[in-house]
Amino acid sequence: MGHMDGSVQARYSHVTTEIREELVEGLTAIWEDALEARRRMATGSPVAVLDALLKGSQ
Repeated sequence: MGHMDGSVQARYSHVTTEIREELVEGLTAIWEDALEARRRMATGSPVAVLDALLKGSQ
């Protein structure tokens, strides 16, 4: 960040528990939306992992 005093960078570059939780929640929502969009296209897949996910929670 260009600061000579490392305490300034440490204050603004660490990841808090709250930030991590918000990130996980946001990414999970994006993943679930994408999986639901894929499920609307077809309920199965020749890829075993994706097939299980598509059939798992409907």
